[in-house]
This record gives sequence, structure tokens and C-alpha cells, in this order.
Amino acid sequence: MKFVVEITNTTPIFSAAPGAGAITLDGQLASAGRGFPYIRQRRMKVVKEQEDGTLQPVAVPVVPGNTMRNLLRRTMLKHFIEPALAGEQISIGAYAAAYAGNATGNPEGLPATFDETVLLRKHPFLGLFGGGPRFLQGRLKVDFLWPIHSDTARVLGEGYEGQMIAGHITDTVWTRRVDPVQKMKDEDSSEAIRGGSDAVNGWVTDLLKEAQKAAKKKGTKTSQESKDGEEAVEVNVRGLNAFNAHEVVVPGVNWVWRFSVDQPTDAQVGLILAALTKMQSERIAGGNAKDYGEFRINNILVDGESVWTAGQMDTNNTEHYLDAFAQAIDEMSASEFEQFVAGSKQGA
Repeated sequence: MKFVVEITNTTPIFSAAPGAGAITLDGQLASAGRGFPYIRQRRMKVVKEQEDGTLQPVAVPVVPGNTMRNLLRRTMLKHFIEPALAGEQISIGAYAAAYAGNATGNPEGLPATFDETVLLRKHPFLGLFGGGPRFLQGRLKVDFLWPIHSDTARVLGEGYEGQMIAGHITDTVWTRRVDPVQKMKDEDSSEAIRGGSDAVNGWVTDLLKEAQKAAKKKGTKTSQESKDGEEAVEVNVRGLNAFNAHEVVVPGVNWVWRFSVDQPTDAQVGLILAALTKMQSERIAGGNAKDYGEFRINNILVDGESVWTAGQMDTNNTEHYLDAFAQAIDEMSASEFEQFVAGSKQGA
């Protein structure tokens, strides 16, 4: 069964790429250590047809499939599974396995028995994601979250021409964490600190000495020593008052997320549909403290048929799936999760 979820991000999306980067104040990329710290947006290379008809790889901003898979998993657990098990307690290992697929990073390497496989693959939640100490294969397979962009036309196929955007869809956000002690100007504020004004003066004096020492080692001047404020290099060993930047995808971009489920039960389909309706209250990728990753769902298709109407699930086409899930969630127990996480020795 194939699912397609079409969304629009209403706040920036920030899916951090690994590795250290740097940027100058005028927006030029620099080598690490020669500019301000810069975290790039994650990208994936795709093939694009150029104006002359040739095919060339280009990098486009994406959100990895594993990030979207984890978002769906967390939504299911937060809104449905945990409330259903509220009257019971599960072990810390079972809890970790529910959220991460296994309680440790070292699966047993032993295959599950036929009976275990059949039983667990029917479970509304565990059967979708699989995992566990014996690495049960789940039914769920997820794709990247792709922007509907002229660069991804060959990836997405036909049907998105009216939603497609071209050009740059990322921007740079600058942040600065201010040292509250260094900026303190009200004598009354120091009364909340042990040692009062002496502690504040000591903090600032130590900061200046450390900054001068570090600046001398680098052959630069501190902002206090420089006569030209624009050329001054502010050295701050505490990491405060320093600028840093990160790259985000701008709000208002349309996206497509595709995933499939191998021969799901009605209850598993119902859990997926129920979770998708709750996902809009969650956030995609990072930057949650800044309210990044907010989005709205524009459409949901199941095997090519829309099940989303006026901003909500169309129960006329999905009621039997949701009813099956409602029955399954009523019968769900903590023991199923304990059995899932139990190793072959424990289960023997």
C-alpha cells in the first residue's frame, strides 16, 4: 500500500547536515576556523535535465527519510500508544525499543522464529517498524521529504507542475548568545548572585584576560583593544557573545513525502492514518525551540486516492481502517512490548 503526503512548511525547516562549516558576515562560505560557525541544511544530489537537454546532478535541500520515519513513530507513541498503556508500566528496555527499534545497538544476530514473526508483524505498531534484538523486518518503507522544486521534477514525476518552485529556497539565520553577566548594568541585579558585585567584576576581569591571551596567541586584537570596531576579532573563550549561523529552508515551500507499507493489516493502516492527522501538531526536523518545522497537510493519498478533505481525514473512505485500529488499541497491553524486546535467552 502506497501513501503520499503533501505538505507546506509554515515556519523554516532545519535538518542539519553533519560536519563543521563557516560563513563570513557578507554570506560567503569559508573554511572552518576562518569565519563564524555555520551549520548547513542537509542536501541530496538528484539528476536534473538542463536547458540544453543534458542531465546533470544538482544538490537540493531535503529531510532524510529516517527523520520522517521517527516523526511518524513519535507521533504514534505520544498520541496513541502511551495513552493506551497509561494504566500499565513497561521496562526501560521496552520503552527504548519502542522509540528506537531496540534497547541496545547490538542485535543478537539470531533470526526470529516463524511464530514470532507472524505474531509481531500483525501488531499495529511493532509490525510497522520492526527491529528488536532479533531484527524483525518491519512493513514500513519511507522515502525522503522532497521539496516540490524544478530540480526534483525527475524524482517526483508528473502532477506537481502547478506547485513547483524554482531558484534558491534556503536562507541563513544568524544568532548570538549574549553573556548576561558582562552586560549587567543594574547594581541590584548582582544581589541575586553569590558574591554580589565582586563576583560580577571577577567574571568580567577573567573574561578580558582570557580573551587577551587567546587573541595574542592568534595574532589578533580583542574588540576592546581595536580602534576599528568593524575589523575587530572578538575572542570569547566562554562561547558567549559570539555569532553563529545556520541554514534553513524558507517557509511556504511545498513538499512531498512518500512511503509504503507491505501488506498491512487494517489496524496498521488505521494507526498510520490516525497518526498523520496528529502530525501537524508536531515539528519536522530540528530547531523546535525556535518553532521551526511547523507545517500543514494539503493532501493525503492512499494508493492514488485522496483521503484528505477540508483539512481533515475523510472518514467516508477510511472509517473501516480507523475502526480496526480503535479495536486493536483497546486490546493492546504492555506485555506485547516486553515480548518484543526480550532476547532469545530471556524468551526461552
